[in-house]
Amino acid sequence: MAKRVILAVAGAGKTYHICHSIQPNKKNLILAYTHENVGNINRELIEAHGHIPELTSVMTFDSFVYRFLVRPYEPTILQHFMCEEFVTKGITLTEPPKQSIQVKPGEYRKNPNYSKKGTLGHYISKRGYYFNAKTKELVLEVKSKANSLIDKATFALNNFYDQVLIDEFQDFRQFDFDLIIALSKRVDNILLVGDYYQHSVSAINNSGKPFVAGIKKVLVSYDDFIESLKSNGFEVDTTTLVKSRRCPPNICKYVTDNLGISIEADNNHVGSVIWLGDNAQTILENDAVTKLVIKESDQYTFKSQNWSYSKGNTFDSACVILTDNCDDLSNGEFKPNKLASSTLNKLYVAMTRTQGDLFLLPFSAFQSMRQKYLKSS
Repeated sequence: MAKRVILAVAGAGKTYHICHSIQPNKKNLILAYTHENVGNINRELIEAHGHIPELTSVMTFDSFVYRFLVRPYEPTILQHFMCEEFVTKGITLTEPPKQSIQVKPGEYRKNPNYSKKGTLGHYISKRGYYFNAKTKELVLEVKSKANSLIDKATFALNNFYDQVLIDEFQDFRQFDFDLIIALSKRVDNILLVGDYYQHSVSAINNSGKPFVAGIKKVLVSYDDFIESLKSNGFEVDTTTLVKSRRCPPNICKYVTDNLGISIEADNNHVGSVIWLGDNAQTILENDAVTKLVIKESDQYTFKSQNWSYSKGNTFDSACVILTDNCDDLSNGEFKPNKLASSTLNKLYVAMTRTQGDLFLLPFSAFQSMRQKYLKSS
């Protein structure tokens, strides 16, 4: 039984590695967190093999859960909840009802549409749609006599696929992560690939396990995260994807020295860290240089993206507009442990998008010219 995790750095080629390492004559299931990542995987498979191998399936984790773990096992779900029958219409992205409703500041009342955990209505809307946000919790919940739904599903999964591969696994949190761990204990051959320092970057699914633990929500360190993976039976590989195929050597060294995140270069790209000040206008108005801001990039007239939204992208050059608590990068007094882990990870993502020069614009300098680049309301 092969269970392996590869911890990668930004630009090391996580998707590339997955797509080029599969055996096309084997039955492969590749899972991703977003539809965008599914598209990247499909393109990389075509690049690697000339086409998407006939025996290889690529889908989002949400789609996999519904198609392979929920829909085929509705009789088991019925039995678990002691229901005679029910008719489902598919899946909905609508958020399930919350337990209480705020009627005014500080005052809440019970939500009449809420169904408690352990009832079918907790997972399925009154119109007969599975709540997408609850499907993983549902799968983990359902047991029928001595067998769990996962036992039944993974028995079929092992017969249908030779290998399961999960890309960008650091994006999976809470019940998503619990389900992956539960599957890994039963799937014959599973590989997870991801970057610890890119967790908590997406706009959703940023709380809880495996990166935050305990009542006080303490950040789980890199070393502790590795130990937790090992305790769940994974072989953890920290060497295969330790070098970036994207970022120039100078950028990698700067990130390592200043953010405390170890990253090396595996390329001959030429690029430097260039600090901007009063001369920033030329770069801000150059559309060949993508500007990366902490949030609300759409309010600016220049070509820009949010730090977090740039994840997965590669630019010829990039300009990172810093926040006020990052300005100390310019004088060597920056303390990465003073930043919230989610902010540090977003900064790491932003600074590792370029395969050329990295321009850094201090918050203080940008503030003096910011009004000029705001879109008119």
